[in-house]
Amino acid sequence: MVFIDTDGVLIDFVGTAKKFGIEIKANEYDKWKWGEPGFPTPEEFYEEAVLQPWVDDLTFDKKFVIEMMRDRVGFAFITRDFKKPKREVLLRHGMRSDNRSYYRNVIIEEPDKSAYCVNPIDLLIDDNAAECDAWRAKGGLAWHFDLTSETPFEDFMKFWRPRGW
Repeated sequence: MVFIDTDGVLIDFVGTAKKFGIEIKANEYDKWKWGEPGFPTPEEFYEEAVLQPWVDDLTFDKKFVIEMMRDRVGFAFITRDFKKPKREVLLRHGMRSDNRSYYRNVIIEEPDKSAYCVNPIDLLIDDNAAECDAWRAKGGLAWHFDLTSETPFEDFMKFWRPRGW
């Protein structure tokens, strides 16, 4: 099973923060204070959220998904928190909610993402290196989707394609 993180990998957290006049850097996780002075609530933030430019290629288009379906690899979106507003962002930007979708319309909310790592071929795609480390410690595969890279999506595809998944 492939688990794709929502914030960072799919939702442009840094770009959306800029809409609120907040400057944060990619891969910086301890600076955000939901609802405190100067910070929006999760609902306000995700109402304005935008997606990463590669989202269509990674999830909504057939390019990546067809490869997973061909090899019978399922996938789900995973987040530590705020599942509902994140789901609304994805729906607003084109994720279909009906059962005819060619991918699963699943978002898992779990503070400890590694709890879902139950097989050695389970793969986590996440921009948080600590989440990837915890996943690997449970015996799974993890790709650190490094948002400081000039080409994070292309870097991931170089990792993905040789495996023939």
